[in-house]
Formats: sequence, structure tokens, C-alpha cells
Amino acid sequence: MKALILAGERGERNPLCEKFGVPFKALLPVCGTPVFRRVLEALEGAAEFDEIYVSAPPELFEPLKGLSQRPLVFFPQAPSPSLSVFQAVERIGHFPIFLTTADHALLTGEIVAYFLQEAREKEGDLGVGVVPYSLVREAYPEARRTTYRLRDGRFCSANLYFISGPNAKRILLLWRQIERYRKNPLRIVRAFGIKPFWKYFRGCLDLQEAFEEVSQALGCHIFPIVLPFARAAVDVDDEDDLSLARKILRCKEG
Repeated sequence: MKALILAGERGERNPLCEKFGVPFKALLPVCGTPVFRRVLEALEGAAEFDEIYVSAPPELFEPLKGLSQRPLVFFPQAPSPSLSVFQAVERIGHFPIFLTTADHALLTGEIVAYFLQEAREKEGDLGVGVVPYSLVREAYPEARRTTYRLRDGRFCSANLYFISGPNAKRILLLWRQIERYRKNPLRIVRAFGIKPFWKYFRGCLDLQEAFEEVSQALGCHIFPIVLPFARAAVDVDDEDDLSLARKILRCKEG
């Protein structure tokens, strides 16, 4: 099993990095441990991966190597996240690939192992981790998360993906189009087709149906992996996220 960690930078000023005096978000300390190291510990705890790849700026390679107890394979980041993933998948050339981000500070070996077990039991090209928002709201009422409202509830992204074969590259190519046309909603609708959007906004789709609609539009099979871990929906994007991550980790350590 291969793992790919996205540790790229978007280029804009990051207030958290400035506050803590670190040049890159992957080095941001959470309870004294850089977020990238916490992700590595989760992957090591799952004991599933024979190789771990990292997409990052070249100047970040050496600092990240110093945080790992095992060899890592580095790829220079591309101009966008989608292109970084696409190029990395092309260079890795073996499947399946587990994908996550370097700011997933609350990731654990238990979450990764559960996600992979569920992914292996399904058939498809790309597995996408999601968390019911009801779990997040119950565990962390103060958390602010982006959610997708469906007929069977609201769901949050978990930034966990299972790329099971080369057909998933179709999805990565579409992701590139969405990034390119993110300021032109009409172009995005054309890429997917109007039908999935119409059904979503009318509230006609449950989670499984939503993934089926998108799969049909893209000509490949995308499937959801529902995680029973509220913390899987929390990454560190801003100071509120960082405060929440600290609270969760300190409660666990206590």
C-alpha cells in the first residue's frame, strides 16, 4: 500500500505560520508537535504502508525528512493541488494509493485503519472519506465546518481518499478544470452536467445517490466512506481550528 501526503503551499501569506514563526504550514506545532509529524504517526500506527510519498515545495524536503523515522519519497509540488496529486499518481504508478493532507493534525492510526478496511470492501475508482455533521456537532459544538446538506443529513469532508486504480485520474483531471474555472460557476456546472446540481439543490439526493450521480457524470465510480470519528473532520486551517485541535488533544492526553 502506498500513501501520499499533500504538504504543498498555496503561495499566499499564512497568518498561523507568521504567528508561530514557521515558514511552512506542515511545520506548524500543535501541542508541541508539528502537524506533519502527527500525520506520519497516524500512518505508522496503521502499519499498512510500504512507501510514503510527499508532495511539497523543494525547500521543505529537508525539514520534513528530519521529522520522519523512515525514508520518504518527495515530489515537488505543482502549481495547484489537483495537478500535484495527478503528477504524483503518475510517478508512483502503483495502486491503491491512500491520500491525505499534511494539516490533518487529529488523524490517528485507528482512523486510517478503519478507512482502509472500509475502502477495501467496496468496489470503485475513488473512495472519499466523510463524517456525519451530527457527530461533529455533538462532540465539538464550537466547531465550524463546511458541510454538504443531503436528504439523509449533513456531511463534512475528512480529507481522506482511496485511489484504487488508474481510472481515478479522470476525477483528477476534472478537479483541475474546477480549479481553473472556480470563478466561473457555469463552466463547473457544464463539467458535471446540470442534473446532479439540480437534484442536490432541490434536496432530492441522499449520500449514496449523490455519489452515484457524480459517478455517472464522470464516467467512473466514486464511493463514500462514512467515518464514525468526529475528529476526522477537523484539520488545521485557521486559529479556531488550531484551538479546537489543542483542546481535543489535551483532553485525550489528560
